[in-house]
Amino acid sequence: AEHGGLLGAAVCCAEQGGMPEDDWTTCDKDRDLLLDRIFTLAKERNLDIDFHTDENGNELARGLRYVAEKTLKYGYQGRVVCGHCCSLAYQPEHELRRTLAVAAKAGVTVVSLPLVNQWTQDRHGAGGRTPRWRGITLLHEARQAGVPVAIASDNTRDQFYAYGDLDMLEVFNQGCRMAHLDRPYGTWVQSVTSTPANAMHVFDHGRIRVGCPANFIIFPTARRYSELLSRPQYDRIVVRNGSPIDTELPSYEELDYIPNAVLKGQVPSSEVSYDRVSGAVIWKTRVASSDPHPVEKRGHAMVSNIVLKKSLEYVNSTNTAMMHNTIGILQKVEW
Repeated sequence: AEHGGLLGAAVCCAEQGGMPEDDWTTCDKDRDLLLDRIFTLAKERNLDIDFHTDENGNELARGLRYVAEKTLKYGYQGRVVCGHCCSLAYQPEHELRRTLAVAAKAGVTVVSLPLVNQWTQDRHGAGGRTPRWRGITLLHEARQAGVPVAIASDNTRDQFYAYGDLDMLEVFNQGCRMAHLDRPYGTWVQSVTSTPANAMHVFDHGRIRVGCPANFIIFPTARRYSELLSRPQYDRIVVRNGSPIDTELPSYEELDYIPNAVLKGQVPSSEVSYDRVSGAVIWKTRVASSDPHPVEKRGHAMVSNIVLKKSLEYVNSTNTAMMHNTIGILQKVEW
């Protein structure tokens, strides 16, 4: 906690999330016990919790509700974030009202990932098929129910989302279009400013007021939202601690850069993978990128995911994992 860490887990988040067949993230018979363990670990270590929930279009995926109920049980209001929550769009009206009511009471922040979820949900693996639904959660309904709602993107040019440039204006722009956050825009801009800042307990961020750091962005040519969201706003002025900073975008070649020290083998590089059969995290360390014989180490990052029933065997290990949370994106395994 002193280093700003989190606990991360996934609930009803697989392709078959919510269904008995999903023994990775739904864990039907053991879910209650596993969630108790996650909240117990969080309280013992004074850590906030970041859940990936209901990233599918399954009516039975109700991870948000399960998490909210445990949040109330453990008195963890205001310390829990649930990302994705796509399946809300498929829940019957009475189930939806029940889920949102308990989420609001628990103070769970729902984080929508419109770019990622629209790109992944209802996607045919081989292509050649048009998706039938938008894949995003019910932003309007959640906020109307009193649930704090934020918009973010947890992937950039990787296997989960092939595009993006870490631009929160783009995320807000596309979120407005996908979820119809206009007419009126109202206070929806808070979904990418003060609301995620509140979820991360950084209350002097995401707002402009006396006493806060002078960190903000000026869009000099945009006079209204329709103009702000119609162009990329390359002429933006980014102010940090009261002074403008360089806003020139790096070249893609620069982003591809690999330090010479790694190429020459002067510092080790690591690869992390996950053995789904044993539940082990496999950490391979190479002296150089061409090293054919990496040193392999196995361990169990128990709290990185509610994935296997056998994870209960490792709940007392010292391994921890840090997952993404709204604007902050960081993944790390500590041994």
